[in-house]
Formats: sequence, C-alpha cells, structure tokens
Amino acid sequence: MTAKASFESAVALVTGAASGIGEALCRQLSVLGAHLVCADSDFDNAARVADSLPNARAIQLDVRDLKQWQQTVEDILATEGRIDYLFNNAGICVIGNVLNMAHAHWDSLIDVNIKGVCNGIEVCYPVMVRQGSGHIVNTASASGLFPTPGFTAYGMTKHAVAGVSQSLRVEAARYGVKVSAACPGMINSNMAENAQILGASARIKEQQPDIANKLPSTDYCARKIIKGVRKNKAIIPVTAAAHIAWRLFRLSPGLLNGLTRQMAKQLAPVE
Repeated sequence: MTAKASFESAVALVTGAASGIGEALCRQLSVLGAHLVCADSDFDNAARVADSLPNARAIQLDVRDLKQWQQTVEDILATEGRIDYLFNNAGICVIGNVLNMAHAHWDSLIDVNIKGVCNGIEVCYPVMVRQGSGHIVNTASASGLFPTPGFTAYGMTKHAVAGVSQSLRVEAARYGVKVSAACPGMINSNMAENAQILGASARIKEQQPDIANKLPSTDYCARKIIKGVRKNKAIIPVTAAAHIAWRLFRLSPGLLNGLTRQMAKQLAPVE
C-alpha cells in the first residue's frame, strides 16, 4: 500500500490563492505544516492570506503569462530549493447558453482555465521530474466529468483539465511524480459569486439570491481535496452530488439524460 502524502515542511505553490478554494487550500495546508507560496494576479489579497499564515509568502502571478510562471518557479527554487506540490487552482467561470457566448468569452476561459494550467505544468513538472518526486493537483470541476448544459464552454475547459491530468498521471508515474484532478462541483465560493452569467441564465441568480449559502463551503472543499491528494486519487470529486453523477455517467451515460435536459432548460434556456 502506498504511503499517504505528508505536507509537513513541504513546499506548496497554490495559484488562485487570494480567495475562494485557493485561500481555503492555503489555510488547510498551513495547518498541516506546509511552506506556502500564495500566488494570484490579485497580489494584495494574496498577501493578506499569506500574512495571516506561518511559513507563507505571496507572489503576483497571472497564470496566462508563461514568463511570469518561469520567474515564479525560479524564485521558489532560489529560496526554497524545491517544489513538492503545485495546486494549479486559478480559474474563471462563464455560465449561459452557447448562443450567448461571445468570442471573448471563449478566449478568456481558454486562456485562464486551460493555458493557465498548461503553463503551470510546463514549468513545474520538469522540476519535479528532476527531484524524482512531487504532486500536481489541477482544479478541474464536476463539469469536466459529465455533461453540464449551461456550463458548456466552462465545462469544455474543465474536461481539458481532467483529461490532461489523467494522461499526465500515467506518464509522470515513472518519474515518481503524482498528478490528480480535483473536481469540486457547486461550492459556495467567490468564483460562483463572480461568475459571468449570460442571457436568460442570469434570472436564476436573481430568483434564488441565497442559493450560494446552501452550498458546501470552500473549507469543506479544501479538506476533501487534501484528503484525496493524501490518498493519491486520480480524480477527486468533492461534493456528494458530483461523486454520484460522475459514477452514474461512467456506469451508463443515458441515466443522466433526464437531469441534463432539465439543466439545459434551467441554465441554458432558449431566449
């Protein structure tokens, strides 16, 4: 049986650390004794998170910018000497019928959610291979595991993240490097609050303004992700709904047809 991962004194780079799931991951990892690099394009809030934790520091990072990634990793190696964990967590969300999606929406989702993850892999994976150890944790989504109408463009990017994670996991194993895809599902986070909602889909938020308060917290999400990382899970579905739907879709995709059709009516209504 493979030994469970330890975070004590491990160097962990967390992107999207200024808020939401990224902030919660930083707090949970800090409790477990990790040395943290809290990275975000929002440096002020990343610094707020880092300043509240022991053995943590903030760094400004736009995950779309490969040069910034390279500079970040060079800085970490110069100061810490290694990178044990990469939590490739930064992401954005656009919700709505594909007919309402503009070219700019597709571009922004691809740039942050796909290219941002690929940039992190490009610069951190070779470091871990040289070390002979490391763990890359890419934040995908339940939308990356099965069809989620209304989240079609967002889900496209998260299917890409889940896919690259699973294939890289097989490649990386020979070098002692682990790879997981975290798939949160619906979480009460600032991403849900700040998601860009297009067209008639916006009415859902207007009609149910307190829906976020009924969702699992980011702390719950972070604990579930870290538990999955400890066990070296390939896919880490967080919420019970995400886990059940993923299992059902793998067993028989047709079982979810009724649910996905209902989602299409609610989240991607015809204008």
